[in-house]
Amino acid sequence: HELLLTSGWVHARAMGTGSTHQPGSAGELMDEYTSAMMTSLNERMNLSRAHLRLQAFARVLICATFVEDAFRMLTNFKSQTATIVMVAQADLLPISPTEAWAVVVLSFLVQSLASAAVIFERRELVGCITLILWCVLHPVLYAQLSNMEFLSETVTVIGGLCILLSHLKEMRLARLNLLPAEPAQLPGAPASDRLCLVGRVLLCTYFAYYSASKLRTIIGGGMPVHNSLVEGVLVMLLIYVCVLVIIGSRSRRIAFGLAIVMTISNLVFHPFWYFWIVGHEYVSLKDVASVNTRLPVDLSMLGQADMPGSYLAVYDHERYFFFQRLSTVGALILLAVYGPGRHSMDEPNAPARIERFTGKGRD
Repeated sequence: HELLLTSGWVHARAMGTGSTHQPGSAGELMDEYTSAMMTSLNERMNLSRAHLRLQAFARVLICATFVEDAFRMLTNFKSQTATIVMVAQADLLPISPTEAWAVVVLSFLVQSLASAAVIFERRELVGCITLILWCVLHPVLYAQLSNMEFLSETVTVIGGLCILLSHLKEMRLARLNLLPAEPAQLPGAPASDRLCLVGRVLLCTYFAYYSASKLRTIIGGGMPVHNSLVEGVLVMLLIYVCVLVIIGSRSRRIAFGLAIVMTISNLVFHPFWYFWIVGHEYVSLKDVASVNTRLPVDLSMLGQADMPGSYLAVYDHERYFFFQRLSTVGALILLAVYGPGRHSMDEPNAPARIERFTGKGRD
């Protein structure tokens, strides 16, 4: 009997079908150990149910930035309209300033409805495509085409959505074809795998931007020698990891590792709650003056960095990037959940990433 999970993580085989394969490398030995461990875990718990929950969690995370931005449109309607008016007055958007409110309303409707479709799995294919198109349009609406950090994170989120779209397309074909006995021959599967490959490449965009910016700092001599050596090693490691993700080698484990690292860095480098507390004067500025030197945000860019209103401005900025980074984490988890597809070194002959349906529901 074979249990096929959505990602192909676990293959629990009947007794008497043991393999005589002898691992020829540490990597193969680790693969066999991992497979044995997952089989053992599956005997003790319902891994397929846990896997479905992880899928749902990843969908919520990748939609985090869209949900937060839709909420921002609703609660800060006037300020968001004023931003669009400034963009229109600078001739960066082909609309009249009097039509700016319509852009804000459109932003709220598109992001909220498409996110709900993806999270609650209702018309999720349409919702996923809509979010990809919105990611392309968003930098234009807010005149952010020169903001490379913003663009790199947006492209990374698009990569995660492409991986999700690849899975959704295979699921749709699987339902239409009533789950054929040979899922590897599923019509259209190669096209969805190419989409997954595109998603893996786009997923590394933010890490490529981060590596390039760090290398510029190191080459420019903007830090002590010992710090430069440490940063250089970390950058080389990050570049190596990105290459492995693109070619699809150990991509699931790497994606999980990067997701954990990015979650920790997000909590450290984008503490928007701190600025909200100080901005509303729940905490005295004198009591937290020493904390300013330890924050990764340069408050000197503000004209009056010691004023509560300035902290609220930084709070709004950091909150956006915090949730955008959460969506990047969701994109990485989607890669770990659904796998790199057949255009990869890990799973070149893997079956289609489909779910089997039983009389009791989805396994």
